[in-house]
Amino acid sequence: MRSSRERTMLQNEQEYIRILRSRLEGTLPKNELDDILSDYTEHFSIGKANGRTDEELWRSLGSPDDVAREIRVMHLVKKAENVRSCRNIFHAVIATLGLGLFNLVFVLVPFILLVLMLLFVFIIGVIFTIFGPIAFVSSVLQLAGRSAIAIWLSPVAGLFIATGMTSLGMLLVIGDYYLARFFYHVGIKYLKWNISTITGTEYAA
Repeated sequence: MRSSRERTMLQNEQEYIRILRSRLEGTLPKNELDDILSDYTEHFSIGKANGRTDEELWRSLGSPDDVAREIRVMHLVKKAENVRSCRNIFHAVIATLGLGLFNLVFVLVPFILLVLMLLFVFIIGVIFTIFGPIAFVSSVLQLAGRSAIAIWLSPVAGLFIATGMTSLGMLLVIGDYYLARFFYHVGIKYLKWNISTITGTEYAA
């Protein structure tokens, strides 16, 4: 393990920028990464011009690992907001877990429950949409006396039930789609609020 003196010696501008770059490479576009590194380099330059040491600036700016983690989360949430997809929102949710263990409860658990609910509604809708027409055809054949299997005691009632099932199934699938869009929007808002609460910084709308 490094001694206290060795750790202090490593707390300089070059090491700070190196760590920040290594943590953000592959996540941020190159031009955005360069802008961020330029901003932090400028922070060090201004601070040292005012007589502050690298160690003082390191502590005031915060750990480069923590800074990179926050920047990465904000970038992924913004990406999920601009380009809506299951992949992007999943990456944004997973990234927020790195901000604090309590996010396992306040972010991951609600996310999993919401996905399961939407998936359940979608599956039920698909089942009804598929089975409804099959039941309708079976009822017609039953009325014509050509059905080998009698699904309904009353084929006439079966026609209405099958039509209702098909309609309900389609409504569930369509409703689930719009429900998912609504919760996606709410989820982005919640993630922004979560980041602002944890980091203590205002998240740009």
